[in-house]
Amino acid sequence: MKVFKQLGILLILCLLAEFFVSLLPISFPSSVMAILILSVLLVSEVIKEHHIRETADFLLANMALVFVPMAVRMLGELDVLKGHVSGFLAVVLCSLLLTFFGAYGSARLVQIYQRKKAKRHE
Repeated sequence: MKVFKQLGILLILCLLAEFFVSLLPISFPSSVMAILILSVLLVSEVIKEHHIRETADFLLANMALVFVPMAVRMLGELDVLKGHVSGFLAVVLCSLLLTFFGAYGSARLVQIYQRKKAKRHE
């Protein structure tokens, strides 16, 4: 029953993200909006980590399964990349670097926030 409650929380967050994205005048990924909403709710402690821990751990552990259909589809479309390999690799490299530095920066910000929060509680 606990897992259904946790899935329900995550589903509601996804639906809220879809709603907010539909109000925006620009195109914005609803999955990113859901992560932003979840982050705000976790930082403000409206939702506590233990409210979603088991389901989130399961989803993270099995995340690779989400990418299997996309990878199979890409293999079927390899002829589209002919003549554009250098551009494709440039985009992959740029996105890899942006993702790496974005994740690093986010982790550093969380560490700084946690240190400040720990000092306040001492």
